[in-house]
Amino acid sequence: MLLSKQLGNTATWLQPKKVSASPQSRRPSVTARAVQELQRRKDTVTEVAGRQLKTYRIDAPSEVVSSQQESDEGPKSLFALPALFLPRGYPESVTPDYLDYQLWAFPSHVLGWLSISLVTSSLLKAVGLGSSATGAAAAGAAIKWITKDGAGSIGRLVVGGRLRGVFDEDPKRWRMIAEGFATTGLALSIATELVPGQFVLLAGLGNLTKAVGKGMSKPCFRIIQTHFARQNNVGSIAATEEVWEVAAQLLGLILSIGVLKGIQATEVPQNVLWVWALAQTGHVTLRYKSLSSLQLAVVNQKRACLLIRSHLRGLPLPGRQECNAQEPLLQSAATFEPAVQLGCTVEEAFREQPSYALADHLRLFGQEQYLLVWQQGKGRLVLKQGAQPRDEIRALWQAGWLWNQAVKSASKEQLSSSLAALQQSFADFEQQATAAGWNINSACICSGESRLLAKS
Repeated sequence: MLLSKQLGNTATWLQPKKVSASPQSRRPSVTARAVQELQRRKDTVTEVAGRQLKTYRIDAPSEVVSSQQESDEGPKSLFALPALFLPRGYPESVTPDYLDYQLWAFPSHVLGWLSISLVTSSLLKAVGLGSSATGAAAAGAAIKWITKDGAGSIGRLVVGGRLRGVFDEDPKRWRMIAEGFATTGLALSIATELVPGQFVLLAGLGNLTKAVGKGMSKPCFRIIQTHFARQNNVGSIAATEEVWEVAAQLLGLILSIGVLKGIQATEVPQNVLWVWALAQTGHVTLRYKSLSSLQLAVVNQKRACLLIRSHLRGLPLPGRQECNAQEPLLQSAATFEPAVQLGCTVEEAFREQPSYALADHLRLFGQEQYLLVWQQGKGRLVLKQGAQPRDEIRALWQAGWLWNQAVKSASKEQLSSSLAALQQSFADFEQQATAAGWNINSACICSGESRLLAKS
């Protein structure tokens, strides 16, 4: 009952605070205060990123007039960090039962890991460290093992808290990045055989690195499972995946026994290192091939750029299979041409621009939900509050037009020409994309949290 009461109280103040529109409202939200600021000062623009509020002078965008951080109400504890423990867009992005489930699951996980740690200690005693003379050694070995696992848990915490917003857009690339971390972690772990005196250091670093990889691979894997489920059958897909995984595990264990016996027969224990290197190289290569075979149906930034490039060149837009085959799996979206950095702050976008550039962009892009700065063959995009995936695709199309015209740094006239081309040709692009099987209105593009607030 006590736990239920505590969790209930926590859940209450973790819920988003609703701000009444009436004058009796206790405190306006960041957005409400920003609008009030805009109404008072017509020579400024204001952007919001989460709880951070910045106001810039229109004639000097590098000058921050004010910067405010909304404070949290409620208990000052670990749960006072909702940005770490709640998914992006909470509560609108999840079902109503999400928080209640997590508040009960969290203490369950704590006790579960305690149980596993105690079992680990018992297993170490059972294999020869159980006598009274070596009881201290058993406890020490258990503590070392638990410390190693604790380092890995830190890695998973960092990944879940800092990178949760990037996996949906490009799960194939992040799954390969995860393989890189996992391989590094395995290399550190296997090195303990060469330097057993540094077991805790090497095994801890290895587990930390492997855990970072695991923290990346698990959300990517779930995205891929959801992609496979055409009939709302994610559970069936996941259960079948277990069959594949267990069968592979059994075969791998059988193969491992044979290989280890062969290494033992050579009487050169270090042979395990190059055998592992060969096995891991094959594993990573096959992982790359498996990910390359995926035909994801969601429009991300790289696939959008491929579609836009085809449209600008007068070519038929590629369908799902062709577009996924053309997509460079390992390349970052920010470097794939037309290269555009989405979700920039005003300061980031206009840092190297003349003082009048922001005012010109505000007038020029008055009918769009973004501001596009094109400099040195690359774009920086400031999104306005309320921008939708379709607006991001429009911005990418305009950037693609400038890139296709070989514009290095766009003048006001060139930006105006690109906008005119956008207004003339984007409807045709949408029609062709739909005909090719793409839905640009549900595009998934990582665009950060910074948004420019429009003047009322």
